[in-house]
Amino acid sequence: MGIVRSDEHSDGAPTIEGTGIRVKDVAEAYEHSGYEPDEITQLYPDLTLADVHRALAYYYDHIDDFRSASSESAPA
Repeated sequence: MGIVRSDEHSDGAPTIEGTGIRVKDVAEAYEHSGYEPDEITQLYPDLTLADVHRALAYYYDHIDDFRSASSESAPA
C-alpha cells in the first residue's frame, strides 16, 4: 500500500491506499495526541504498523504542505 490522493476521497487529502484514512489523522495522533505507532494501529485497526510509518514518513516529507494547509483552514 502507498499514499494516494483522490478528489473522490477526503477532498483530495493524502490517504493511506485502500483505507480512506488520512495521513493528517495519523500524524495528529502521533504528534499532537502522543500515541506511539503501535497504539495508532489500535486506533485504526485497518492499518498495519508499516502503514503508520509510511504515513508518518509522508507527513514529514511534506510537512510544509500540511502546515500551510492547516494555517489556511484555521479561523481568522
